[in-house]
Parts: sequence; C-alpha cells; structure tokens
Amino acid sequence: MEQINHITSGLSGVRLIDAEYHSFAFPRHFHLEYHVGLLLRGEHRYMHRGEKRQVGAGDMLLMAPECIHDGASLTGEGYRIRVMALDPQWLDDASRSLSDGRQGAPRLTSAVLRDPRLQAHLQDFHAAMLGGSPLSQESTLWQALAHLLDMGSSLRISEPAQGFDPTTWRRLRDWLESRLDAPPTLEELAAFCGVSPWQALRRFSKHTGLPPHQWLMSLRLERALPLVLRGLPLSDIALRLGFYDQAHFSRLFRRTYGLPPARLRQG
Repeated sequence: MEQINHITSGLSGVRLIDAEYHSFAFPRHFHLEYHVGLLLRGEHRYMHRGEKRQVGAGDMLLMAPECIHDGASLTGEGYRIRVMALDPQWLDDASRSLSDGRQGAPRLTSAVLRDPRLQAHLQDFHAAMLGGSPLSQESTLWQALAHLLDMGSSLRISEPAQGFDPTTWRRLRDWLESRLDAPPTLEELAAFCGVSPWQALRRFSKHTGLPPHQWLMSLRLERALPLVLRGLPLSDIALRLGFYDQAHFSRLFRRTYGLPPARLRQG
C-alpha cells in the first residue's frame, strides 16, 4: 500500500517527502523544484534525460527543475524514499553564499550520488524536519546543500579560514545565553554576526567544534543539570530553557547524561 507524507516547516520553499511505493508507477512528468531523493529501502528504476537508470538503498538521486522523468519499483517489491524538495531560489542563494558571491545558480553534473557523508547529512536534515528546531533544520540543510553541491554540481565552495574573533565570540555567546528559552534561527544568528548563514554555520563550527544547534543544545542541558540536582520541577526547567515539553527535555537529558533527570536526582 502506498504511503506518502509531505512535511513542511518554517523554512520557506522547503519540503520533505517521506514515501513508500509498491505498485504505483510514475508517468513521465517534471517538478518545478529541485528534488534530492535518498533511497532508504528497495530498488527503483526510472528514465532520466533519455537514459534508463536503476538505484538501490543508499543511492541519492538529483533532479533539476523541469527535468522529465518517470519511476517505478525495479522488482515489484516496492521501495521507500525520502525526498528533499527545494525551491530553486534556495540553490541560487546557496551558490552565492557558498562561493562568497562569485558564482550564480549551479549546474548539476551528476544524476546519482553515493557517499556516506552526504547520506549522513541528508539523514540529519530528515531528522530535523521530522522533529527538530528551526535552527537545526537550517543548519542541517546548509550542511547537506554544501556537500551535495560540492560533489554533484559545478560549484566550487569557499570555506571561511577561521572562526570568530574574541570580541565577536564574547558578544555572540552572551546573546545565545540570553536566548536559551527561545533559540535563534540560523538567519538571526547570521544577522547578529553580520555574515551569511553559511559563513555563520562554518565559522561557528570551526570555533566550537559543533554546529550551532548542537552547541546550543549542549549549553541548555548544562544549564539544566544544576537545576535538576537542586530539585526544581522538571516541567519548570523544560519551560525555562526552551524545550518543547518535559518529555522532550527528559529524552535529551538521558541521551547526554545516561539517566533521565528524575533518576539522576534520586542517585
């Protein structure tokens, strides 16, 4: 039985399509967006630019806007795929940002990619779209786009040479401390630093060793730990530090410290 979910978020022009197909076969058609599909299970056959192709689990498919293609299960046993659908403006903006304004819209040079790091970046983005913060969605999207365009397009990416200078980092860290209950988006973080989202993401990662959403989550949990040990109500801690709810806070706390907060304070 076919199952198709279109998942949207606060990121304009970005969707995640989580789908499982069995007997359905796509007719020849096209999309107005860029589609980046990660095959999770099964085998898929399709016609792309006049060539017959087949892919399996772990392969990544790249489709440019208005590119004619079809598609069906290769064996009849079905396949599962997750597709990142992006408005073309995203890749235009990404190309300028990733190349420090030197290049325009990229030209895709590959139709299928297979790379463990890119697969991991796409899976991180999928997880963020299925339940992450806006900051994690933006951060993982930029990481996936950078790796994707570096491998599968004509774009040549410009990496920042360093992190933040001490004054900028001190201002940024104080600002992030003030936003623990309402973490900023990557766009807001970039505007605060006066750089592009890509530059903010890469400078932050170079400076701290973590992307901003992971670093900020670690800081929030560190601020939560003494409150847990003091015996404050877990629901109050979750609210004070911007977690979705107590269950979300407890799940992340356990993953970081080995025990749920209620158990830790009993030890």
